Amino acid sequence: MGCSSLLYRRNNKTFSASFNLNSRSTVLSFSEETKNILKESWKLVEPVKTAAGKKMFQRLFETYPKVPNMFPTFKGMAQEEIISSRSLYLHAKRFMCALENALLSLNDAEVFLEYLMNLGERHRQWPVELEHFDSLKEALLWTLQDVLQSKYTGEVSEAWSELVDFIAATMMYGIKRVETK
Repeated sequence: MGCSSLLYRRNNKTFSASFNLNSRSTVLSFSEETKNILKESWKLVEPVKTAAGKKMFQRLFETYPKVPNMFPTFKGMAQEEIISSRSLYLHAKRFMCALENALLSLNDAEVFLEYLMNLGERHRQWPVELEHFDSLKEALLWTLQDVLQSKYTGEVSEAWSELVDFIAATMMYGIKRVETK
């Protein structure tokens, strides 16, 4: 016993991770090509990651005006106030660092999965649903396109979509893991 797996399907593609909690063996479905695309594109984002993160949240909040109310810090604040707040800057910085940590862990499946499940557990206190990640992914892809310009290709978009879908599924697993403890 002690085996578990994550399986999710998006856009007619199935992604999976399986792990045995007793033997600590873990397998992810990311191809080497996908990992390389993610890492190479991140090299271009990394120097401006906090500004990109802030831009992503600004896009998210403008596109989905109810989302800021999910954040206790931003509840009831005007859009302009949120955008210029130190809290948004700090949250954007934390988000982009978490994304960077996920990318750095891609070749260590056990660390990657545990990191994302723990991140999910920490988000348990908020009403996070899988659909929220779709909105976040949309804002992130828009931001990546803005930052990467001509380097943003269909392959880059697909790789980042795959990563965000996997992060979402794994974090939701972490949230549900807390619920069953």
